[in-house]
Amino acid sequence: MVARVEGVLKSIGLVKDFAPLVYAFGHGSSSVNNPHYAAYDCGACSGRPGSVNARVFSYMANHAKVREILRTKGIEIPETTLFVGALHDTSRDEMVFFDEDKLPPTQLDMHRKQEELFKRALDLNAKERSRRFESNNTKQDAEKVHEEVRKRSVSLFEPRPELNHATNAICIVGRRELTKGLFLDRRAFFNSYDYRLDPDGKYLLAILKPAAPVCGGINLEYFFSRVDNQKLGAGTKLPHNVMGLFGVANGTDGDLRPGLPSQMVEVHDPVRLLMIVEQFPDVVLESLKRSPETYEWFENEWINLVIVKPGTKEFLLFKNGSFTGYEPLQKGVKIVADITAEIENEVDNLPVKEVQKV
Repeated sequence: MVARVEGVLKSIGLVKDFAPLVYAFGHGSSSVNNPHYAAYDCGACSGRPGSVNARVFSYMANHAKVREILRTKGIEIPETTLFVGALHDTSRDEMVFFDEDKLPPTQLDMHRKQEELFKRALDLNAKERSRRFESNNTKQDAEKVHEEVRKRSVSLFEPRPELNHATNAICIVGRRELTKGLFLDRRAFFNSYDYRLDPDGKYLLAILKPAAPVCGGINLEYFFSRVDNQKLGAGTKLPHNVMGLFGVANGTDGDLRPGLPSQMVEVHDPVRLLMIVEQFPDVVLESLKRSPETYEWFENEWINLVIVKPGTKEFLLFKNGSFTGYEPLQKGVKIVADITAEIENEVDNLPVKEVQKV
């Protein structure tokens, strides 16, 4: 348990200044008209919801003996800090919290206040992603939009309850400072990571080993399903029959469809994942070479890798086994006061912007 908790906390850079409440969220998705459960749930959990992982991690992080041993490893978690496991239902934009009955009165009061903040954030999240849904009026108040989004998940007539990871394009491994204030239009995977706590790349490798097959695999699943939806995807959902709870076929056809249906990929631009890592080039390269199966993802260019060099913020591109300088075509990003107007009026992908109101 100590090894698991230490590994997670050090890999995301959370080793001090603990808040009174720390939330560990898994994610899953609930829908009615959808046999593609694996594509709606957590890729890192083998196509299942991550609720059990979140609850177990919180239990371990709250364990008195675990914290006692962690102190000998330089991680001091105050007695006043409690971890709370939770699940984010991404189709309904709702959150469920576990073991709330174990919170003492002080933390329980804090938790109730946090719940109100989460609810507001979920309303805004539903509004932001509703711009991809033809049947939703994104210009409505966020609460009203959220209610319409909830209805989609329980509608037998809705083939697009959620577009899942469609439009995913990048994965960012670094400190929050790298992306704070940026609007990335729901196209990025995020993994908190602090290079200052990982001079030899031990925790970076622990991140990249699952991130390459999970984030890269998800990206390629959408890539191939969008490039040729009939042969590499699954065609339209409408005639699908579920076969043995492990696949779908078109009507009475016997062949299983290999990828994702058009209703999940029709808004996706087929580009290979760009992974951006904040770390020194020699550390990244040495870390990758310690895991040949991970190195292959980047060597064979199934994932494009760019590092942000600490200090200079220089971009370096991985190509042919080494890092070379990289200059983006676009210099700087547009600064906007609020992104709401663009969310309400634009359906297609939006460019990266810096938002003043965060």
